[in-house]
This record gives sequence, C-alpha cells and structure tokens, in this order.
Amino acid sequence: SALNNRAVAVAAGEVVALINNDIEVISPEWLSEMVSLALQPGIGAVGARLWYPDGTLQHGGVVLGVGGIGSHSHKALPKGQHGYFGRAALIQSFSAVTAACLVVRKASYQAVGGLDENHLKVAYNDVDFCLRLRDSGFRNVWTPFAELIHHESATRGLDDAPEKKARFAAETDYMMSKWGTLLPNDPAY
Repeated sequence: SALNNRAVAVAAGEVVALINNDIEVISPEWLSEMVSLALQPGIGAVGARLWYPDGTLQHGGVVLGVGGIGSHSHKALPKGQHGYFGRAALIQSFSAVTAACLVVRKASYQAVGGLDENHLKVAYNDVDFCLRLRDSGFRNVWTPFAELIHHESATRGLDDAPEKKARFAAETDYMMSKWGTLLPNDPAY
C-alpha cells in the first residue's frame, strides 16, 4: 500500500495505473481500453481480465463474501469459456477489482485516501480501496478487453511464514470489522 501511495503522489498524469511487477501484457490495447473506461463520468477503479500462465482465468472481478472477504469471479475458467450467463466476457460493474492491474483517476484515488497503508499493508488493500470508492459514489468496473497474464505472487512469495500469516490474519480481521455487514451482501453481484 505504501509503495503505491508514494508512486501515485508523484505521478504527473490525470490517470494512474497500479500494476504488479508480475504482470505480462498480452493485448496491445489494454491500457487504452482501461483508460477509456476510467475517464467516463462516475467510474472509480477499472480492472483487467487477468489470466494465469496456464490459460485459466485468475481475475474476472471480485465477488465479496466468497471465502470470507471475497474471491475472483470465474477463477480458473478455461480460456474461450464465457462463464455464467456470459459474465466472464462482458464489461460490468463489480464492488471491487484487483490492484494487480487497476486504472483510476488520480483525483479519485486521492479523494478516498489511496490504499490503507496502516491496516492493509499487503492483503485486501484493493478491496477496501474499491469499497471506499463505491461509498463515495463511484462505480468500479471490470473489462475483459484488457487482457494480461498474472504470475500471481511470483516475486512476493506466499504468505506461509509465521510473520506473514500473522499480518494476513490481522488484515482479514480488519476487513471483517470494517466491512463485515457488506461482505456477505455484495451489491454488485
């Protein structure tokens, strides 16, 4: 969270993109697609269609409450499949999208205080950020027309060390205390 907040603070553009260092571009117009949505009135965060290297879907938007805080819609869906009622192939609103590849107006990012670097240093900072955008009247959207490969946690590693497990548990507890009533009742799903 702190790293992204510092980067956004010094960014000169009207639109900023948060992009993990384990992302690989596969669609040449991905950024134009995401910016074109982010610049529309009332739009908050815009998320991309992220694939695992094996060709299955990693991120198709975040559905709140699944597994506790939330999970990726249509996770592991094979490439070429359109998912439930075609939702994995349609631009649509979600309560949250992943910050592994997220585009947003800089002013909107700053208006809601950016990512929460005090309580959510690593996990769920994107979900919390999107929910704060939503509470401020913005609509978060996901597009299947910006496609990238996400080598999930390839450089950060897993949360399997005792100190990482403790941090993750604290971040989970914080999200449950802050958003616990909303999480099982996702208004976008």
